[in-house]
Amino acid sequence: MAKKKQFVTAAAAFAVAASAVAPAITADAASTTVQLSSDYVRGGDLDAALDKEYKGSEIYWYKSSVDMNKLGVFQTAKGFVKGKGIRVEKKLRVLNHAQDIQPEEIVLEEGVPASGLRIQPVLFADGVKYNKVVTYAGFSTEKAGEFEGTFTYSNKAFGVVTKTVKYKVVKSEVEISNVSSSVDQAAEVLSVTADVKNLKDGEKVELVVYPGKDMSATPIKADATVKDGKLTVSQKLPAGTHSFQLVSGEVKSAVVDFTIEAAMVKDVKAINATQVEVAFNKAVDPATLFANGVSGAFNAGATVTLTSIDGITSGALTGKLSADGQTLTITSANALSKRYDVVVDGIKTKEAKAFAKYNKVVEFAADTTAPMVVSTVKKTASTFTVKFSEPMNNLGSVSYKLADGTSVTATATGVQNDFTAGAQEVTFTVGSEVAAGKQVIVTFVGAQDQALNIISPNPATASFVKGDKDGVAPAVTSLVAVNNKTIEVKFTEELQANPAITGFDGALTFKQDASDKTKYTITSDTANTGLKAVSVSAGYTDLSGEVGAAYSKVLNFDVDTVAPKVASTKVVKIDGVEYLEVSFDEIVETAAALTTLEVTGTKVSNFVTSNITPVSVPVAKFVQVSTDKKSYRVTLADLLGVNSTKGASYSLDIAGNSTATPVALVSDLSENAGPSTFKANVVRSEDATAPSNTKASLDTSFSTNGIQVNPDKTITVRFNQELDGASATNVANYKFDGAVVEKAVLSPVAAGKQDVTLTLKAGSNVFTGLRNVTISGVQAKNGLVMDAVTTQESLVENVAPTVSSAKLTAPGVITLNFSEAVYNAADGAGDDFELYVGGVKVTATTLDTEDVLQAAAKNTLTLTIGGTALKAEDLAKGLSIKSVDGLDIMDANDNVLSVGTVTVAQ
Repeated sequence: MAKKKQFVTAAAAFAVAASAVAPAITADAASTTVQLSSDYVRGGDLDAALDKEYKGSEIYWYKSSVDMNKLGVFQTAKGFVKGKGIRVEKKLRVLNHAQDIQPEEIVLEEGVPASGLRIQPVLFADGVKYNKVVTYAGFSTEKAGEFEGTFTYSNKAFGVVTKTVKYKVVKSEVEISNVSSSVDQAAEVLSVTADVKNLKDGEKVELVVYPGKDMSATPIKADATVKDGKLTVSQKLPAGTHSFQLVSGEVKSAVVDFTIEAAMVKDVKAINATQVEVAFNKAVDPATLFANGVSGAFNAGATVTLTSIDGITSGALTGKLSADGQTLTITSANALSKRYDVVVDGIKTKEAKAFAKYNKVVEFAADTTAPMVVSTVKKTASTFTVKFSEPMNNLGSVSYKLADGTSVTATATGVQNDFTAGAQEVTFTVGSEVAAGKQVIVTFVGAQDQALNIISPNPATASFVKGDKDGVAPAVTSLVAVNNKTIEVKFTEELQANPAITGFDGALTFKQDASDKTKYTITSDTANTGLKAVSVSAGYTDLSGEVGAAYSKVLNFDVDTVAPKVASTKVVKIDGVEYLEVSFDEIVETAAALTTLEVTGTKVSNFVTSNITPVSVPVAKFVQVSTDKKSYRVTLADLLGVNSTKGASYSLDIAGNSTATPVALVSDLSENAGPSTFKANVVRSEDATAPSNTKASLDTSFSTNGIQVNPDKTITVRFNQELDGASATNVANYKFDGAVVEKAVLSPVAAGKQDVTLTLKAGSNVFTGLRNVTISGVQAKNGLVMDAVTTQESLVENVAPTVSSAKLTAPGVITLNFSEAVYNAADGAGDDFELYVGGVKVTATTLDTEDVLQAAAKNTLTLTIGGTALKAEDLAKGLSIKSVDGLDIMDANDNVLSVGTVTVAQ
């Protein structure tokens, strides 16, 4: 405020002084020029400061007589009174004022409200641009294009300026940020989240995955979901190391690498003396693991072994799979200790993908942990299951008492248990000695686990209360035929054991429903036909001990008379192997009489059609898909045999055959015979080489350490298997002390191995001798990264010699001096250099380089000038030499001379 007051006071004082200099109107009667009173030009408004009339007559002013950019001094404005012959003059002082609005380029985003326009640079008469608040109009972002709008600056002191300007409206780009990803290895699913801005209706964001990190290959794409600015997207992918980015139009996020692990064993560890836990990264198909497809003894097609290295044998092995299918618990007959060669092989995922073979030596520490009682669970009114923390070798001394201290006998009328050595769960059955509602306390003294560790605490106890019958007997609520081999029976409540069934022919298998414990599915190995009276025998018992009555119903087993049909055929690729998958319209079984599949048909290759050589495929290679029981697979390699050609297409006729006559391929569960023939059209690609399940490593059978220095100074590194190209050619993975790797080139796979040829950067290896070499980060084709290798290798320096000077030392001789000793194998004239006079090549003159053996290498060589001799005028023009393509001057380590044009001193 003080500054403003001072300014006003000074201006007023100046006005008084100016008035004294130029009084209000003065005119000499004899003069034709009239002096008008002085004034200020305020806000750049010159018109406002100039008088309009003189004594009633209009004044015309020469406005050019006032320079509006000249501030701080009085100027004389000149004019004349129209029609009077009188000149007028007026002293004016121009005050600082706004002259122009000069915005920078204005670019707005379509659909985004205009902002940032209120402050614009305004040019003043003093030549300075000031950022001022302006008003604006005509700015719209409804659509993209070029338009015009106006800015107005208005200030009482500095005037009013309006400017029409052009502006652009551009389509706003999508903004993708905070990209995050995770991989569910079990499900083989990549999930990505991100923040997204400016996504308009009709626009989308895609997840783009580059298999094998190969951005030139066909990508895998998935549309992302964007809600409230948050993006989510998931995609199931094949095993391997891939990369991804999010893409919306031209907007792309950074490329991110990730790995989908192949099916593998992640960990093996002992959890007690006789149990080993095997952790998988994906769910296991139990049918490929167990003989019964559930648990217990291992399948003949699976290899699960623990071979002792220290002579402590495991004995017989059994297994149990966790509910999620990712943890296998192996139980051995004997206690485990020390080192075992663990092999897990021949197992597949639920998607029929093979797990990599696991074969490692694992050391199991001796079990020193005491077992404990962990839980007691009531099974029925009079049966209870006690679970221990690990399998037990014995229960020690077991005794039973009631809560009041009364002893209970270890008999059928008292309490009995079903313990066998190696059991982890024991069932106790309470007899008639114990009344309902009475608590029984069981005491274990000196019980031991399989490693003979004594139970803790010792003695240990468990207790249970005998229940009473609930007064309601169980009953059958339904009995139905599902097909000729299957019935379902449902009860009012859960039973203690499987019911007894009569009237349903064949050997029966019972399965209690996992979610509805009152329902049983009963399967026969024989197809039943016609009407049959099927009975549930009396004596089935509920959990409280109530006994159910007999139940009978006539069932019609001719429920399915329709033969199964082929629903589809297609080629699928699993673990790199091509299969023909044949799907039927219902669950089927391989026909008992089927022995072979007989294949005939035609083949089209390179536009030539021909009949194929008949192929006979053993029935063992016609394999049922365990997940749905409706499909079978046979490899194209087996199906086509000698007819297999990459890229060829086939029309196949496939027939079931036995030793005598054609037979059905399959039958349904009602023993309706399926088709004996079907047709399939296939196109053969090729089966991938079975992926290695081991890490890449150097092939030490090659040049002792897998590394060979070649005569041309390149270096060959040989690996034991096929490599991932991106990591194999990454020069950062190869480190040679005292040298720089400039290029890495991958060679084709040969005999299952693959070479990488390294080229050192010229001049980077400055000495000859032994140096440390580290190779790391190289991945095998299967995505597994090698263990870092540190070794030693002798390298020869690769610094090229240079010409340090050239001088005409005789009329026909040029002497060259070099940065180091060099040699020149015997060659003809003109093989190393050409002579130039005054910058022009002399064709009639030759240069013959002195011949020097490698063993006699030296720092100087002479060039003998042949042909036309040099003249004085040639010397006056100046001499120079240039190297030719055949240059073969080298240092003692065969590094070729590095030289361009050299001026010859005289």
